[in-house]
Amino acid sequence: MIVVGVDGGGTKTKAIAVECVNGAGKIIAEHETEGSNFHNVGIRKATQRIREAIMESTRGARPDLVVMGLAGLDSKYDYEVLWENLHGLGKEVIMDNDSFFLLYSETRGGKGVITISGTGSVILGIDGNKKVRAEGAGWFLSDTGSAYWVGREALRYLTKVLQGVEKETEMTKALTKSLRIRDVDDLIYWVYHKGHRVERVASVSKIVDKASRKGDSVASSILSRAASELGEIASRVAREVGSSSVYVVGGMFRSKTYAKEFEKALLKWRIKTVKIDKDPTMGPLMYGLDRINCKLSES
Repeated sequence: MIVVGVDGGGTKTKAIAVECVNGAGKIIAEHETEGSNFHNVGIRKATQRIREAIMESTRGARPDLVVMGLAGLDSKYDYEVLWENLHGLGKEVIMDNDSFFLLYSETRGGKGVITISGTGSVILGIDGNKKVRAEGAGWFLSDTGSAYWVGREALRYLTKVLQGVEKETEMTKALTKSLRIRDVDDLIYWVYHKGHRVERVASVSKIVDKASRKGDSVASSILSRAASELGEIASRVAREVGSSSVYVVGGMFRSKTYAKEFEKALLKWRIKTVKIDKDPTMGPLMYGLDRINCKLSES
């Protein structure tokens, strides 16, 4: 029996295939490709990338069970669209938001809270049958404290600098150089005329973090606000499900300034932050293996 775990994130898509025989599982292969959040790249491209990851990981064989943790699966309407396009990728297919499987990989279905802050952001708390979800409604409606949120705030500040309202900083100098922008017209062209791609705006967060590490107070302020606001929301979810800790994962937590401010927001409520350093594909894979009582071999 072939089981495939898939992590379909905003930045990358990865699948790991395991062959299970008599309760023992052995990895066949794994494959990684570009992001597959269909809100960002469209359903056709998202489907192509997920299919590619699965088929490459199984070496062309149709899997018996596919478990997918998907960024962008935020509502029943998202589920309907994704199911219509993905349900045929295995004999049995299970889908949920990627936050559920990341949390599962740590708690195996027990009580817990997870905060993901990468291209977008989402918070999920579980206590038995009780689920509390925050953020995760896409770049327009939410994604507080995400890389997109940070990138957007930085570009808004850059707009004011180019209009002469705010003073230039190391961050804005780096932005104009990296994005090849000379004036507001160039910035408008970069954002709107080239297409409003969420990943492109989110990539600006790396420039913000670099400027912050060099002492740019504006960049540090943006990161601090992002982490503090998301931390306040995470603490509310943790209190709702009665958890004394919050698991965190995602590219934004690689920023020292961001991670420190997030921890500070939680410590006000005596809630600790626990960083996850695990391949996110393992969550859906573990869920699938547990479902059929298959144990992955250590070798």
